[in-house]
This record gives sequence, structure tokens and C-alpha cells, in this order.
Amino acid sequence: MKVRAWGGQERRAATGAVPRQSARAHADPLSASAQTGPPDGLIVRNEPGYPYRTRRHAMVPGIQSDSGLSSEQAAQALAAQGPNTLPDTTHRAWWSTLAEILREPMFLLVLAAGLLYLGFGDRRDGLTLLVFVLVTLGMTLYQQGRTTRAIEALHALTVPQARVVRTLAWMALGLSAVMVLLHGLLRGDWLQALLAGVALAMAMLPEEYAVVRTVFPALGAHRLSKEGVLTRSIPAIETLGSITVLCSDKTGTLTENRMTVAHLVAGPQLQERIDLPALVGQMRLPAPFLPLLESALLASVAEPFDPMEQAIHRLGRCVLSGPDLAHPGWRLVQVYALSPALRALSQAWTVPGQEKQRVVTKGAPEAVIDLCHLDAQRRRQVEALVDEMAARGLRVLAVARGSFSGRRWPACAHDLDFDFLGLLGLSDPVRAEVPGAVAECRAAGIRVIMITGDHPVTARAVAQAAGLELPAGCPDALLSGHELAALDDEALRQRMATVRVCSRIAPEQKLRIVQALQARGEIVAMTGDGVNDAPALRAAHVGVAMGRRGTDVARQAAALVLVDDDFAAIVRAIRAGRRIFDNLGRAMAYTLAVHVPIAGMALLPVLVGWPVLLQPMHIALLELVINPACSVAFENEPADPSVMRRPPRDVSAPLLARGMLWQAAWQGLGVLAVVMAGFAWILPLRPESEARAFAFAILVSANLALILSSRSAVDPLPVTLRIPNRNLWIIVILAFVLLLCALQQPLMAHVMRFSPLSVQDLALACSLGLLSVLWFELVKAARACLHAPAKALREGTQSGKAC
Repeated sequence: MKVRAWGGQERRAATGAVPRQSARAHADPLSASAQTGPPDGLIVRNEPGYPYRTRRHAMVPGIQSDSGLSSEQAAQALAAQGPNTLPDTTHRAWWSTLAEILREPMFLLVLAAGLLYLGFGDRRDGLTLLVFVLVTLGMTLYQQGRTTRAIEALHALTVPQARVVRTLAWMALGLSAVMVLLHGLLRGDWLQALLAGVALAMAMLPEEYAVVRTVFPALGAHRLSKEGVLTRSIPAIETLGSITVLCSDKTGTLTENRMTVAHLVAGPQLQERIDLPALVGQMRLPAPFLPLLESALLASVAEPFDPMEQAIHRLGRCVLSGPDLAHPGWRLVQVYALSPALRALSQAWTVPGQEKQRVVTKGAPEAVIDLCHLDAQRRRQVEALVDEMAARGLRVLAVARGSFSGRRWPACAHDLDFDFLGLLGLSDPVRAEVPGAVAECRAAGIRVIMITGDHPVTARAVAQAAGLELPAGCPDALLSGHELAALDDEALRQRMATVRVCSRIAPEQKLRIVQALQARGEIVAMTGDGVNDAPALRAAHVGVAMGRRGTDVARQAAALVLVDDDFAAIVRAIRAGRRIFDNLGRAMAYTLAVHVPIAGMALLPVLVGWPVLLQPMHIALLELVINPACSVAFENEPADPSVMRRPPRDVSAPLLARGMLWQAAWQGLGVLAVVMAGFAWILPLRPESEARAFAFAILVSANLALILSSRSAVDPLPVTLRIPNRNLWIIVILAFVLLLCALQQPLMAHVMRFSPLSVQDLALACSLGLLSVLWFELVKAARACLHAPAKALREGTQSGKAC
């Protein structure tokens, strides 16, 4: 048997059987995008200018591009190119991670200090530093492993590896060289000069920056997976906090994707109407509606995937029986595929015992009206019914049937004769959580745009049910696909300033919507599930694919994948993205602040002729507190309560803004001043080792106070202390225990060049450490008092705004 190929050319079919098809190829009158080829044995035609989209196989020598693969050719392709899967590149062997750590400047500096001690015969100090090396190595391997496991727990993630330009390392090495020369020339002790230089270099290297930039997004992706959002592109997590426009599909994302046939219109004059909920408990449909439902079934695939066709099949099984449902002996022989030019699917069947073939069509009402060539009066009647049903939020399909005799099928469905049968209204309730999520987006300064293939009236009704802002006096809030096609790029850019709903949109038009919004400077997130959605998903700043009903092509093009296709999950992801960025800023500000006093106390005592305060083992001990504080404590900070009540972050703004940078620097300088003053005060009164212990206790206490104070740039310390963070308190307690061991345990105290402190001196040192950040707490309190009236006015204005 010969059949015509998808493009109109003839090809020979291997069989006349009709295999299972993807219903998304033609069932949805608006969003279907022909994702698979037609079944063998059928003549499938398309409207001019709209080729049937098919999947393409790998190019293998000897294989025709339109004939598919035989078993032997498939085996040849598999041997030549491997399986049709993406390689797994996420796993890294532990020795690869170890080799990378061994090249880190901080590790090399600690190792160099240990070797210096050993080289000059100080075995105990050398071995102590080497123990610090092993501990640091173990912590780093643990953090890297935790990050890697978090990434590997997410399927098919793409993790770009960032390389940091280590200009700080060169600066640190230069200053350390100067320090070595000054110390050696002035004091003549070149061993201590070398150790002081190494300590200064260690103090000046904020290695934590690279750690937090890697750990935070990776663990954030792991957290998102628990919220039902899989991350394919790690950088998208930070972009989430900058989104200004969220473009969302309607069906299955804003709605439950649980279609039911709710209303039928039939009869010669369309005078018969029925609400399907009234049929509860009944198993028969009134006779005038039987041809309508039967034809709708014949215009659907036998095993539907699309929710609308599933709803039609459910109703058919409920109210039809026997030949009206099974159609024994009927054979599908012709398909006119849905296209943007004609949003209707037509199918032709041979009927046993009849010469004429039965032709049925269903689709968008305006398309079926055109196929039926209705006169103006009849057209107005149908359009009025459609508007009435659409105003109830129903997705409306029109159904018609006809017949054809002959062997040569027309080139398009317009050349067939159809009789208009009636309308089906399908309901798909809005998800219960959507209005709250839309309101949360509005409070966060994010404009939600609903994109649907529905009739404009249906789209408006559903948008209002979802909580989208559609001012009655603003017609520009709704844009149809027909209007979009008539606009050039500049006109569309201007039009998108006010759009809230896009109706009758074809998947290919999504890309223009994204580009127009981006031309306005918007940061765009776009959802999609079909093959033809892939360009828009790839072009958007954050593409979001559907996990349940999405195609592989859409998922591979997207940055995020929704496991349950839930709109509220996108909003949770945005909230998580803002939280991650906030915590990144806190961790980096703390890192800068804490390194200022460490570097200062490694340098200033040498310059003023005092005894050396910080040696490499002291810096290594401090790093045991600083590193986990950055990568574990701050990463675990909960979101600020106001995180979704402030506008999106400027995507071009630096991670550490200038104000935040200066604030961290001043915090560090405040700690440095207190530690330096404490060291200067106690140095004449106590032995050198005791004075060093006293100053070190101030520094560690101030470090812990910085951790607690850096949790918020607004809330005072009594408020932040009530915010739960188990990891933070574990680190604070362990750090204090480590300080006590270093001060009071004889072996550790000897290695650290400390003498035990009395309870009074230890309490005084801890108090001074806490006082070193008190000034910043006073600044926060003053800032809160100054901003309180403006904040109250702003919140009152926002609460008074109409939705």
C-alpha cells in the first residue's frame, strides 16, 4: 500500500496498522506542536507553510532521512555513536578532588609553615601544623563530597566549574615578602620572619569566597529538589532572585490539568444545552447530544495522552456503549493535522458497508466555523455561545462531521464539506495554591503573564480566578496570538509593557514574547513542555520545563524542571533563589570582616615592634572556625521574612554591593581596634604568652560575635538570636570549646605559645570580643528607627492597593 509522506511525497508503509500516537501531536487545539510523526499507513496532510515537525535520528551512512532505521541500522548507529543518552559527567573521583585541594594557596602555605618548623628542628610545632593540614584536608574533602553528592542527587545536572582569578594571592605574597625582609632585617630572626610572612599571607587569603560560591548554589539545588524543582543549570539559582516577569502556561501549571466535560451544546439550531454535573447518577446522555460526543471521540486518538481527549473518552465510556463507543471495523485512513493556520484536527474513517468515508473534526470554534463555511447569522450565533461558555472559564471545542467519497483526498481540510454539530465546554479548575502564589509574586515585584491557547474570554476568566491583575479599563492587558503576529518587534516590545494574559498563542510565538520582554530590560522566566517550546525556554533567563507532561527536548533546553508541574513550586524556587543570594552576601561580608582583624594582627605588632601575635598555627586554628561558619552556618540561614516583599535584585549588581563592602570593612576594623587595644593594654602587665592568649581570646570571641551579628544587616542581635539555625549554634559551641582547649589544655597551649588565663581574664577577653561589634548593633538600631516611618507608610500603601 502506498501512502503520502508527511511533506506530501509518497512513501511505502511497512504496515497498515495504526500504532499508538502521542496525543500531544494534535489533540490540543492550541498548544499541540506535533512532537512525533504520524502512524504508518495514514495519509497525513498539513496546512501550507506549516511542515509537520518530527524527531530526527542521528545521521548514519546508508540511512535515508525519511525511512527510519531497520534493526541492523539501529545496531550500526549504536556501535558507531553509542547510546542515545547524555554522558554522566557529574561524578569526580576523590583523588581528583584531592589534587585540586593540594594546589590551593592556603593549603600550600600551611604545608610550607609545617615544613619550615620541621626543617629548623621544631618537630612538635611542625607536626602540629601538619595535623592542621590533615584536619583542613578532611574538612575540605567532606565539603566537596557533600557538594558533589548534592549535585549527583539531582538527575542530569549541568554544573559549570568556575575559576577564580587569584589576584589576592599575588598581593598577599608580595606583602609577605616585604614582611619577611622587615622582620628579618630589624630583628635578625629569619625563622620567625619566614613564619610571620607565611602567617600574613594566610591571613590575607579569603579562601572561603571560592568555597561559598561553589557550595551555596549546589546545596541550594539539592534543597530545591526537595521542593519539587530539579536544577539543570546551577547559575539559574542565583538568577531566580532577579526575575521580574514570570511567563506561565495555563493548562497543568496554573490549573490542575484535570479536564472534565462540563457543558454541551447541540441540536440543529444549537438549542439543546446541558450541564454535565447534572448527569451525576445517570448513565445515558439525551439523544440530541449523542452525535456530538460520538464525533468528538472519532476526532480523538484511541489512547489519549492529552487531558482534553482523556476527558472526552471518560465521558464516552460513561454514557455510550456498543457500536457508538467501539466502532468495530472502522479504520482510520486520513488525518489533517492541527496547525497554527488551522487550529482543528480532522480525521477520516472507512465505515463497514458504506462507500463514503466518515470525516470528523474538532478544534478551536473559529477554525471549525471556517471549515463548515457558516453564514454570518449562524456564525454570530455560535460566537455568542462560545463567548458565554468562555466567560465561565470553560475551554471550548467545536465539533463537526461530514463525508467524502473517492480515492484522491483534497490537499487541505477546507476542501471538505462539514456540518456543524455543536460545542463542548471543558473545565480545568485553577490549583488551590495559585492565587496565593500569584499574590506573593505581586508583593515581590514580579509580573505574572499567563500564556494559553484558549479563547480570549476563557483566558480572561481563568486569569481572574488565578488572581492575575486584569484592570477592566485596560484592554491592553490581554494580547492574542493574532494580534501578536501582526506586530513588528518594536511594536511588540512596547505592547508587552502592560500585557498580563496572552491567548490563542502558538508555541512558536513564545520566543517572540521572551525576546520582547528582554528588549524591555526584563529578567524573564518562561515555562514550557513541548518540542516547540524549547527555543523560548533556552532564550529565557530561566527556562522552566514540566516534569510530568514535558518532552525530553523541553527538559534539556530548560534550566529548571518542575516535578509536579506546579506553579507554586516556581514561586518557592524564586524565594529559595533570593534566600541563597542573601546568604551568599552574608557569608562573603562576614569573610571580609573577619579577615581584616586577622591580617591586621598578623602585620601591625611586627610594624610597631611588639611580639608576634599570630603565627601559622593560630591562623590555621582560626580557619577551623571561619570555613565551616561560611560554608555550613550561613548556608543554613532561613529566608528573611521580607524576602518576598521587596523588588527583584538588579541582575547587574555585584554580589557584594559597595555599601555592604564598606560595612564589612568597618566591622573588621572595629574588631581590629579592640584586639589591638586589648593586646596593648595587657602586654606590659602579663608575660608575653599570657598576653598572646588574652588577645587571641578576644579575636576568637569577636569572630563568634561577627557570625551572630552578620546574620542580618537590619535586625538587632536579640532578634537574630531567636532565629533557628542548628548548624550555626553547633559551630559556635565547638569554636568556644576549641578556644578553651587551646588556652587551658597544656599540650595545645604550649604549641600555641599560650599561657592559661584566669577565669576573670577569660571573661574580660570574651566581653571585649562581644563589645567589638556592639557599635554595629547600635548602627542597626539607629537605622531601624530612621526607616520605621517610611516602612510603615510603604506597607500601608501596599496593603491599600487594589488587586
